[in-house]
Amino acid sequence: MRTLGIELLVLVIIFMIGAGVAAYFRKFPHDSPREQLQLIANDRWGWTAQAIIFPVVFAATAVLFLIMARQRPAGWPRWLGLVAAGLFALGFLLWMPISIRRVRYWSRAVTLLQNYDSELPVDVNIGGRTFWPHTVSVLLAIAFMGSALAVGGTLPILGWIVGILAMGGLLAGTLLWHDWPPFINYLLLLILAIGLILS
Repeated sequence: MRTLGIELLVLVIIFMIGAGVAAYFRKFPHDSPREQLQLIANDRWGWTAQAIIFPVVFAATAVLFLIMARQRPAGWPRWLGLVAAGLFALGFLLWMPISIRRVRYWSRAVTLLQNYDSELPVDVNIGGRTFWPHTVSVLLAIAFMGSALAVGGTLPILGWIVGILAMGGLLAGTLLWHDWPPFINYLLLLILAIGLILS
């Protein structure tokens, strides 16, 4: 499991690179819709890179979760791990429309910026209708994997803590904040990775 922990750590690092490669996400909060459009339009490489990095790493994490699940003891630990892998794979599929939309949005941002009128409202929408289903799937996947590692005895305490944090975040994000910073997902995965490396 230590090797898998190192591999998970590498994926978390790539997630964080994806979160920082685009100027749009490095500058937050944004002062105006015009600034948002400028950050996208003037950073075609970074904007395109993040749209590619995220689905690739989501898919890789789903595969890694599947490998971790297959190494869990038979019974509940393995079944919980398999559910986690399936949910993360679903999260990957739900993120694909967002990435496709983002790749296409660069040219739209250029056009909107060229015709920008401060008197007219502009909604810079880089998400999509699948963002919340994706978020729910990924948080549930992390919760299930934490539980699988706890029940299987690999991370008997830390696994439960990560699972509880993921479920707490899911409830807080959907019911209280009505928003969710994906960066917290990476932190939860980072905790699991460190736990596996040290186990």
